[in-house]
Amino acid sequence: MNIALIVASMLLALRWPFETLLLAYAVLGPLHYMTEISWLHDRNYFLPRRRDAWPLWVGGTALIVAVIAAAEADRDVLRRAVENGALFALFGFALILLITPVWWRRLLALAALVPLCLWFARSLDLADSLAGYLPTVIHVYVFTGLFMLVGWLRRRGRDGAVALLAYALCPLLCWLAPLDWSAAASAWAERAFVGTLAGINTLILGDAGYAIDRAHVVEHPASILVTRVLALAYLYHYLNWFSKVEVIGWARISPARGALIVALWVFAAGFYFVDYALGFMLLLTLSFLHVVLEFPLNHRAFREMFGMLRPGDRLSNQRSH
Repeated sequence: MNIALIVASMLLALRWPFETLLLAYAVLGPLHYMTEISWLHDRNYFLPRRRDAWPLWVGGTALIVAVIAAAEADRDVLRRAVENGALFALFGFALILLITPVWWRRLLALAALVPLCLWFARSLDLADSLAGYLPTVIHVYVFTGLFMLVGWLRRRGRDGAVALLAYALCPLLCWLAPLDWSAAASAWAERAFVGTLAGINTLILGDAGYAIDRAHVVEHPASILVTRVLALAYLYHYLNWFSKVEVIGWARISPARGALIVALWVFAAGFYFVDYALGFMLLLTLSFLHVVLEFPLNHRAFREMFGMLRPGDRLSNQRSH
């Protein structure tokens, strides 16, 4: 199923890159945010206690509201450094929450973490880009690949290996395929994309040395190639989540919660079809929060992956099988 979903996502991304990315984000995105937050809540956000997640809730909400409020302003270097440092501190503090349940130790570690993250965000040139990639490309592609790798390491098999290979190669095919394989963006896609998701393209292309105005982002050849890869990454990220029937346990969701999620999903997705930019802004906080609330799970996956890749642990796993 994973292989089929990856290939199907690639084919749609190749043919209609902008429409595929926009529709995946608008239709599947809100349902993904709500169901994943519900799933994380039932598992205590993979923290020692469920209430330990409140700093991530409060910090993530405060940060994204501050970013949205300053979006139209001309942000100076210091303000961007503070915003980026706060994001890095949230990511690091999620690991601290995971490591120790003792609050005085957490606060002591946080006191050391905050100035370190601010220094990192202020001093290193790549900090601005990393802050942009963490809730977008890293979340939808790198972390999805990490979960696939951990799943394969737990239960190694040919199908999992082929799925990982397809996951690595399909973005490359999206990049290398001829440009005429992709249809030109429709008028609706151009209007919707320029005011919303085009920011990811301009960030990536800017780091690659391309200075592209947002108004022409749907026409530039390099931007079309980037959008193909993003469309594949986002669409498969959502489809991969919904395909995890046993892990998520859809049947175990209470009817009341399920009905509430569906009602909110229809309501939220409807905003995108009334005004895509309006839907994007209204759902941005929820989108960002589901990224932040997943940080403890990301750290757990990294720890499990490195543990299984160590020679001693690998040998013990083989003996246990």
